[in-house]
Amino acid sequence: MCAPAELQAQCLRQWLLDQLRVHGEPLRWAITAAEPSAAGAGLQLQVEAVLIP
Repeated sequence: MCAPAELQAQCLRQWLLDQLRVHGEPLRWAITAAEPSAAGAGLQLQVEAVLIP
C-alpha cells in the first residue's frame, strides 16, 4: 500500500482505515514496515490486518 507524499502524519491513521474498509471492517491492524516508495512519491507501507467481511 502506498501512502501519498502529501499525507500528513496525523492523517495517516484515518487514511489507512479508509483504505482497509474497502475490503471489510478492520478488527485490528498494524503497520509492519514503512519505506520510501520506489517512485519517490510517497511511503510504501506493509500492513497486516484482520478484517470482518
